[in-house]
Amino acid sequence: MARYQVSTIHRPQEWKPAGPDDVPPTLGDPVDTLGESDDLFVAVRQAIQFNQMAQQPGGDVWAVVVEPGALGRAWSSARLCTPLSYKVAVIWRPTGWEPQSPLDVPNCVWKAQGETAQQRLSYQQALATVQGLNEQSMNHPGSRWYVLVAVENEPVSQTISYDPAGIETVVEVRRLHVVRPEEGGGKGDCSYCPARSFECARQQWTSLEDTATQTRTRSVGRQG
Repeated sequence: MARYQVSTIHRPQEWKPAGPDDVPPTLGDPVDTLGESDDLFVAVRQAIQFNQMAQQPGGDVWAVVVEPGALGRAWSSARLCTPLSYKVAVIWRPTGWEPQSPLDVPNCVWKAQGETAQQRLSYQQALATVQGLNEQSMNHPGSRWYVLVAVENEPVSQTISYDPAGIETVVEVRRLHVVRPEEGGGKGDCSYCPARSFECARQQWTSLEDTATQTRTRSVGRQG
């Protein structure tokens, strides 16, 4: 499991953050460490709370969330996790599972295979999209359900390769988190699930961590 750290940096004077977990385009050296957590969202909440205070006149430091010890693009000794972006993923609705809220997420979400949309959204946009789609699913029950996925900023790893035809292939592994929103999200009712006696029916969590591989190709001209 990853360990997340809240670090402070000097805030550029002319920089205007797009949100409380935003990150300047250029980072200087870290100033201080505010805390660490195994839970990404605990660390992000701490950074946001600090940054909301830092936006007062005279604030010259800013908090970012990193994974220390991992290779990053901005810092060689830490991978930058903020700002988070969000996607909407569709899953197969588990047999026997009954949602009690449009923001419920089944405990067996990783076993309910689905796919993640390519478009990245803000948290509020993604939350509203999930809520609207799942309200339709509750009114007209079907085989699909939608969940909110948070995507960390820098990838866990990246490889770039070229073939003789001049095709560049970039493979990135990114860390994802299925989010169970605090604003009305629960695990739903597993009473009618065939696996209701299993441990998964009793677990409580606010997020689940996984990775996804993204591959991009482009032509850069024939290699000599």
